[in-house]
Amino acid sequence: MLVPWSELVAFLDAGVRELVETDFTQIRYGDVGMAIWLAIGVGVALALTVLRLAARQKRHARQHSGHVIEAGHQKRLWIRLVHSAPKLLLAAALVLLIVSVADPFLTATEEVSGYVESRVRIDLVDTSGSMAWEFPDTNKSKAEVARDAHLEFLEMRREKNDRVSLWLFSTYPYMVDDFVMDDEWYYFQVWDAPYVMTQRLDKAMVVPIDKVRIIPAEGDTNIIRPLQDIVRYFDQDEATVGGGTNQNRAVLIITDAAVDEFPDAEFEELSKRNIVPYVIYINTSDARTASFLHPTVPQLVSQIQDYGGDYFDVTDEDSLARAYEAIDEREAVRVELRHRALKVPIYSRFLLVAMGLLVVGIPLGFMSELLWGTSP
Repeated sequence: MLVPWSELVAFLDAGVRELVETDFTQIRYGDVGMAIWLAIGVGVALALTVLRLAARQKRHARQHSGHVIEAGHQKRLWIRLVHSAPKLLLAAALVLLIVSVADPFLTATEEVSGYVESRVRIDLVDTSGSMAWEFPDTNKSKAEVARDAHLEFLEMRREKNDRVSLWLFSTYPYMVDDFVMDDEWYYFQVWDAPYVMTQRLDKAMVVPIDKVRIIPAEGDTNIIRPLQDIVRYFDQDEATVGGGTNQNRAVLIITDAAVDEFPDAEFEELSKRNIVPYVIYINTSDARTASFLHPTVPQLVSQIQDYGGDYFDVTDEDSLARAYEAIDEREAVRVELRHRALKVPIYSRFLLVAMGLLVVGIPLGFMSELLWGTSP
């Protein structure tokens, strides 16, 4: 069904008005390189066309005739202008198409806010030297096994509105980022984090070089410092975000549990604040060698339930599912979600006007060529 001419004119008028009213001094471009290469391609094609027309014999000229066409028999000026107008429309459309390919956009600071039900959690990842040793029969380090388990857990928690902060610890704690609710961004943070932080490499370490951070005085497994900092961080966040005291929160600890000291006082502080500790345990022990004096389950794992928490063994296929369910059972916290729009694409303004010019210019080109293209 053809669009009525009046609607087409109104569409072009609205598009042109929107484009004219654009503040061109505020425009930024996201992909200038693509536009430049496209412009170069168009320029080369245009240059070849001009050369071809210049080298070819003119349509209405005969070198052997010896006659010059009188001015009265040539096309009038206004006919020449009308005949060339479609070409100008097509050239303008091509320029607008090239500009739209450069991904023009305007910056804005509009802020949208709302509330969402979320689980608040800190993921505390063990990056000590002991995590660099091989996980039995895998040719992988314990750190890589732990990372795979952590990423699998995050996939399970996708679109659950988790508000999460990533922390790493060895001898000292390191907060990677503040609380975030962007699943893709947080997944990338975890994926990109180092496996191990240590002061020196050992030949027996089964860790890719790009996943190791050489930091002086690092390599031990001190879990007390990060838990102390996490308690303070939760208190600061609660004061900033609000939502009442003792709201349900969790700490997910990914570790081989080879800690230097048991964090009894720190677990007590977490319990007072209704913060539940969970441990994803990278278990490399052999139950056959266990005894009363040398148990296979470390103290950090065996006593975590005394503080309202639980542990999940990565050697158990269902452990991550149980960890997911345990955290999902926690009462959701109502938090404010803010979104700030910083990029407003406007390529459509250029593209719509270009399409309109093509819709008008191509039919006019055929008509003008039929009417005036066969006479000198």
